[in-house]
Amino acid sequence: MQPRRLGAAACAALPASALAHSPIAGIGEFYGGILHPLLVLPHLLALLVFALLVGQRGVRAMRYSYPPVMLALVFGLALAGFEVQPALPTGTILLSLALACGLLVALRRPPPELVLALLGAAIVLLIGMDSGVSGLSRQQTFGALCGCWLGAMLVLVLVAGVTELASRPWQHIAVRVLGSWTAASGALALALALRPVA
Repeated sequence: MQPRRLGAAACAALPASALAHSPIAGIGEFYGGILHPLLVLPHLLALLVFALLVGQRGVRAMRYSYPPVMLALVFGLALAGFEVQPALPTGTILLSLALACGLLVALRRPPPELVLALLGAAIVLLIGMDSGVSGLSRQQTFGALCGCWLGAMLVLVLVAGVTELASRPWQHIAVRVLGSWTAASGALALALALRPVA
């Protein structure tokens, strides 16, 4: 074996510290927080498919459901900042909600605004509580959680806005296909999460 390959294999074998939801090295806590909802699969699937569902319902649904969603996300992130651990398996619940929302998007059957508001509040509350960071100071934690709030809200607003603007028949079909793909992804990830450990 060549010396370079041997050295690379030795470096790869060295253990490194692993922190749950740690910030991405080199970009800072705030920007790491913005990217956090995009890097955790259950968070991304749940946010994406909920935004598709709201966008199918229209601007009125956004005006009605997003204010409680914003507040619920703040509350969930505040709990994470105080290191309150969720008692429920948040990843499994988020994947289940993503699967259900994906089926509603695929069928083009968005629920009423009140149900959307409650569903969105539940989703982002779980995301917020599951977004705690480890090994940071209070100020760094605050920056990371503020970034997480901004990242999640950007996903919700942008995806719902683009979906609401989809007016042509093929665009409606594309949204429904994306909802079915999200439901399938959620089902696969849920099956992996619930598989029995050997």
